[in-house]
Amino acid sequence: MPNPIVEKILKEGISSVNISMFDRETKKRFLGETGEILYKQGKSVEAIEVLTKAEDIEKLKKYGELFLSEFKPELAALCFIPSKDKEILNKVASLCINIKNYKLAKEAYKAADNKEMVFFVEENFKV
Repeated sequence: MPNPIVEKILKEGISSVNISMFDRETKKRFLGETGEILYKQGKSVEAIEVLTKAEDIEKLKKYGELFLSEFKPELAALCFIPSKDKEILNKVASLCINIKNYKLAKEAYKAADNKEMVFFVEENFKV
């Protein structure tokens, strides 16, 4: 049985609770638990959103690697953007271009601080 805060987030969404009074580790624990449950329920985007708010970079990287292995580059990009890992962000951005998600490719290149590729995407794909 999950914590009541986790239950509320699962039922009503992340914006339904104010956890600002908790310290960073407590927030990370609540949101990390919520993210894992959402992932197991197949709610990947919601799980990524919650884990991003938790600043749980390790879990995001773990899920990002899983999404890459399943060839889900868009979900992988969402996981890796908060990590600021330039190497993997450039890789997922390239994969996003291949599947024509230019907006997400631009976001990933921006997070990787790859100004040349951000310019390239903007100029060639009008995003």
